[in-house]
Amino acid sequence: MKQRMVFALRVLGCVLCGAGMVFFLLPLLRHGFALGSVFGECVCLLGLLLLLFFGRLSKKGGWKQAAVRLVAAFYCLGLAWAGYLTCLMFSATLNPPPEGTNVIVLGAQVYGPESMGISLTNRVNRACAYLEENPEALCIVTGGQGGDEPCPEALTQKNVLESMGIDGSRIFMEDQSHNTRENLKFAMEIAQEQEMGEEVAIVTQGFHMYRATQLAKAAGFTPYSLVAETDPLLFPEYYGRELLSLTKWQVEHLLLD
Repeated sequence: MKQRMVFALRVLGCVLCGAGMVFFLLPLLRHGFALGSVFGECVCLLGLLLLLFFGRLSKKGGWKQAAVRLVAAFYCLGLAWAGYLTCLMFSATLNPPPEGTNVIVLGAQVYGPESMGISLTNRVNRACAYLEENPEALCIVTGGQGGDEPCPEALTQKNVLESMGIDGSRIFMEDQSHNTRENLKFAMEIAQEQEMGEEVAIVTQGFHMYRATQLAKAAGFTPYSLVAETDPLLFPEYYGRELLSLTKWQVEHLLLD
């Protein structure tokens, strides 16, 4: 009975690892296979190898037994850590702003003065819908010009929001930053200059919201969450990358403290 249960759990684990490998291949359909997907594929492959060879190597004894048990222990700890980070990611999305809260749109890839990538398009659409529903709210668009971009991300956002009917006097540009931390640091300077207050609604995707709101707090804001849509085919890439980014951020935070 015990052997049957162990076998069934092993089969289930192999199925889950296989499904995970397919999941992290989905970004290929959007030409978005990069670090996050590679990381996810490696994690799933390692899990599959452990399930297939753990018993055999454990029976050999000696250093092989010790090594495979050590790897399995770290693997389980890693899964627990990923689960914890995932809970942090998505719990941060459950904090909607009060009506009339000012908005900060975090930058992402742009291709021209009115052309954006999928992520930024979804952020701008979410911000536009909120600004239309809350005509008293102001907006700070963020993002400087990357090495592969023809113009600042903030400029493209402003142009598109105006083309969607948002009055340009409500939009302030932060166009010097190169990462999320700088997005929010420089946005705070604008908020102080314009006497916009500290309460803001951060517009980004759900997987990115926890780190974004934590960085917003560090910049002096009281942040709320305006969650933009995520392309489901690109989500595995973003999710894997965010697990790595959050781990790096947590380690840096621990070392600085």
